[in-house]
Amino acid sequence: MSLNLYSSQQEENIFIRKQARTWKRSGLITDGQMSAIIDQTDPEIRQTNIFFRVIFFIFTTLCSSALLGFFVWITGIRGRMAISFTLLIAGVIFYFLAEYAVTIYRFYRHGIEESLAVSSVLLVCIGFFIGITELFLGNKSSAHFTIILCLIFATCAYWLYLRFGYLYAALISLIAFCIIPFQLSLPPTNERLLLLLIFCLIFLLGINSDKSEMADYRKDRNTTIQACLLIAIYLTVNLQILGVVGLLIEDTHIIHLHPKLFPPYIYWSSYILSFGIPALGIYWGIKSRKRLVMNANIVLACLTLSTNKSYLGLTRYAWDPAIMGILLIALSIIITRWLKRGPDGNRYGFTQRNILKPENHGINLADIAAAFTPNIIDAPQTPSQQDKYFDGGSSGGGGASGGF
Repeated sequence: MSLNLYSSQQEENIFIRKQARTWKRSGLITDGQMSAIIDQTDPEIRQTNIFFRVIFFIFTTLCSSALLGFFVWITGIRGRMAISFTLLIAGVIFYFLAEYAVTIYRFYRHGIEESLAVSSVLLVCIGFFIGITELFLGNKSSAHFTIILCLIFATCAYWLYLRFGYLYAALISLIAFCIIPFQLSLPPTNERLLLLLIFCLIFLLGINSDKSEMADYRKDRNTTIQACLLIAIYLTVNLQILGVVGLLIEDTHIIHLHPKLFPPYIYWSSYILSFGIPALGIYWGIKSRKRLVMNANIVLACLTLSTNKSYLGLTRYAWDPAIMGILLIALSIIITRWLKRGPDGNRYGFTQRNILKPENHGINLADIAAAFTPNIIDAPQTPSQQDKYFDGGSSGGGGASGGF
């Protein structure tokens, strides 16, 4: 049973159109094939580009905030409980307006319904937090209510993902849920282990949900979530990432920022895992043909190389980044030539050629540079020589010159 406001066929048609535009930009399909795909994949929804999506989101957020503030000012609401109920009611109203915009006006990533849905989650969470602290704690805060707030926020954000399909809502839900281990007053080692366990369980559940018969758009979303989870697992394991922050702020009281204060078995286990996770991630990304996972783990491998000296306690030098850059360039050249020398310029389905061109949203660096260049529009234009259609003509006694 799908809780999404959009049908699976609509989501699949949107995904097919997006892929078809990529194929058309890359020259893999003709105009006729593109037209046939467009005709057969009408999702029957209203879409807009990323520029107007952001504009509509900001405009709707400003309008809804102004209306809520005007209502509070007109009614003269002052008490914390009254503000709490107002925010809760406003959040519910905004949510139903978001669903109304989708079901009646068929908006899809239009910015208007997106702003209403996100605002509803924020208002409900803030209203609940103000009300619960006023009822039980007065003006004080407690870790227990912070945990409750995180659970509510994570649940509401995940509901937006299930209902509207916003991928960032699922990632926000994951972040909110993972704040909870740090509110349990556990030792730092236990906090890390609990957080790692949570990430690993969610990651395994995501892999288990991958099915060959699953729709392509769901596979694409799952791949993004899995890549983010691998990054989260790596950042939880690599103790030296936060250790760099500890060196910058020179704070010796926070054990999370100073990895050598962890037990030795945790420290050296994290060192081994910091190499193992990117290696396994790259292998899995290549085997499963998930490019985003492969790219994410390549970045993690670079982070491992950059923190290697910190783990081993070796002296850092100013030329270390330059040496690392040279090694990465040499490695990329070797891999590129190895792929190029394969049959038809590829090996095992991988090629060094740029087959797919990225999407162009209508604004490029050249346009921006031209917009900020003074007098670029009013610059004098040199007349073209091709405009002188009758130059060099002659007349037999009519008195006309050769420039006529």
